[in-house]
Amino acid sequence: MHEDSFGLLEEKVLSAVRRIQELKTENETLTAQRNELASQVEALNDRASRAETELSDVRSQAATVDQMEDKRRQIEEKVGGLLDKLDSIA
Repeated sequence: MHEDSFGLLEEKVLSAVRRIQELKTENETLTAQRNELASQVEALNDRASRAETELSDVRSQAATVDQMEDKRRQIEEKVGGLLDKLDSIA
């Protein structure tokens, strides 16, 4: 019976060692996956930051275009008014 207890204990210890090895391997895999995901998150954050900068630039350019369009309309109105005056003189 004493020998059976040692055999059972040895079996349980070996089973625990196998499980620890499996968990260690799984932990290494999960760590690698976490590192890969962290790299992907960093890359996506960089892309989002660049996109925000580009969006800001485009909005600024759109505002400039709107201002230029307003100025063009004002100039067109003034030139049209001046042409009307010239026509009325002639």
